[in-house]
This record gives sequence, structure tokens and C-alpha cells, in this order.
Amino acid sequence: MAILVTGGSGYIGRWLANELAEGGEDVIAYDLQAPPSTPPFLPARATFVRGDVTDRAAAIEQVAGRGITAIVHLAGIVTMGCERDPELCMRVNLGGTTNLLEAARLAGVPRFVFASTISVYGPHVSQPMTEAATPAEPLTWYGQSKILAEQLGLYYERRWGLDFRAARMAAIVGPSRVAGSGSATMYTSLILERAALGEPYEIDVDPRAGTPVLYARDAARGLATLATAPRAPRRIYHLSTGLATAEGLVAIARTRVPDARLSFRTDPALGLVSVISREWDLSIAAAREDLGWAPAFTVESMADDLMAIARGERH
Repeated sequence: MAILVTGGSGYIGRWLANELAEGGEDVIAYDLQAPPSTPPFLPARATFVRGDVTDRAAAIEQVAGRGITAIVHLAGIVTMGCERDPELCMRVNLGGTTNLLEAARLAGVPRFVFASTISVYGPHVSQPMTEAATPAEPLTWYGQSKILAEQLGLYYERRWGLDFRAARMAAIVGPSRVAGSGSATMYTSLILERAALGEPYEIDVDPRAGTPVLYARDAARGLATLATAPRAPRRIYHLSTGLATAEGLVAIARTRVPDARLSFRTDPALGLVSVISREWDLSIAAAREDLGWAPAFTVESMADDLMAIARGERH
């Protein structure tokens, strides 16, 4: 009996594996790449299995007969990687999700948790933003791939009764974060980490940039809750720690490190995208009411925890 985490060697995958292990769950980390030699590390209760989510036969084989109690599907290509190669984005993000859904259906897996994103929304979304907010008009290939994958999961729920659950996660923030295919919100982590380490950082977004954020620890708790909760009646849930702006994070960093060497040098490819969500009022009421989940951190305490981890003062 175990929970299978695709993208289990990835950043959120390793945080999630630790959260699940602390709750007594065995974890199968399913990923193309072996876990890196940087924290967070996979826990002893996790087994690494090398696999490609775009290989349907392999996914079906890995899920079958293992007594999987839930699949948490994290594997995917992120924002700038999708913009560079839309075909790969769709093959991994949509095709990979199709393969894991089918593997879950055939094996009778009780729950399927899909890692979605608030990038499914566009600039004209209604406020405050609930999971039923309209319109969902993504401006990126990444957001488009995620909304299509959500719809596919809901189709599996309607047609075959698969207990599909999706977490529309805010921009992930955490120490030692690396987004190999390129994230448009890496600045939210790097402003704090580089300041903590005394390193210079040219921030690549518009100075007016802002977005709801989700601290890695809160993300892990939210995904673990979705994977183990007896019921998730609304199917799709926002997860967020709070709203953060680039200027606000710089101010927080300089309060802790007055001589922090932070400056702005906007990448034209990121400028427009980075300001869309600056004033989004993202509601997490559904997660509170249905799942009993709420963030354990504020933006300020998130900054303190991240900076302490970056300095090696805590884990």
C-alpha cells in the first residue's frame, strides 16, 4: 500500500514525499530523473522508480498490482518551457495526465490528485476568485495544458467514477528551488534566498509584478490532505499562502538584510505575464470548509523560514 507521486524527484514531489512519510504513508516517487543531491531529500519511506509519464504502457505497468491508494500527479513542464516548446508541453502535461488517469482507472486506484495552477486564469477573471471563477482564459501554453488536463480528469470522474481531485496551486515559493524548464515566478523564491545568502540578484520581472504564492511546506500539506481526505466534493481547490508582490518581497528581504543587493532588470518575455495576477484575491474558503486545510505560514513567516533554511539554520 503506497501513494504514487509522479514527478516525485522534483521540488514539490520531495517536499510532498516527506509530508506523506511523516503521516505514516509509504511513497513511490515516479520520475525520469533520480532525486538530486540537494534538500529536500526523499525520505526512507519513499522508493524511487524511474519512469516517463509519456510512456503509457510503462505507467500502467507501474501502477498495476501495487496496491496504490492514491496517485498525486505532479510531473509536468512549467511556464517558459511550455512557451519554448508547446508540442512537448502538451505531450507531457496533457498526454502524461491521460496516461496516468488511464493507469488509475485500470488499476482501480481510489484517488487521483492533479497538480494544477492558477495560471488557468486570465486577466479578466472575476474577483474574489473562487474555483468557479470565470472566465478561465489562460494566456500561456502552460495554463492551457493544465485546464485541459483538469477537464480530462473530471471526464474520468463522470464516466468511470474516478475520485479526481485537483489543486489549483499559487506560485510555488521555497528554498533551493530550481525550475529546469523555466518558471515565470522564480523571483518569488530568489529574492528571499539570494538576500539571505548575501548574493546579488537581478530580478527579471516588472517591478510591479505580483501573484498569490504558495510556500513549499503549505503545498506539501495541501497535496497530502487531498491525497488522504475521505471526501473532496468540490473536486477543484485553490491552495495559497497569500499574495506577494516583487516590491513587497524586496522590502521584506531588506528588512532582514539591509544591504541586500537586489535590482530589477525586466525580461521582455516575462514583463506582461508577471503583472497579470498582481491584485488577484484568491479564495481558499473551499479548502478550509471541505478539507480543513489552511496555510500554516503568512508571507512574512514564509520569508523568515525560507531565509533560515537558505542559511542552514533550520531544515
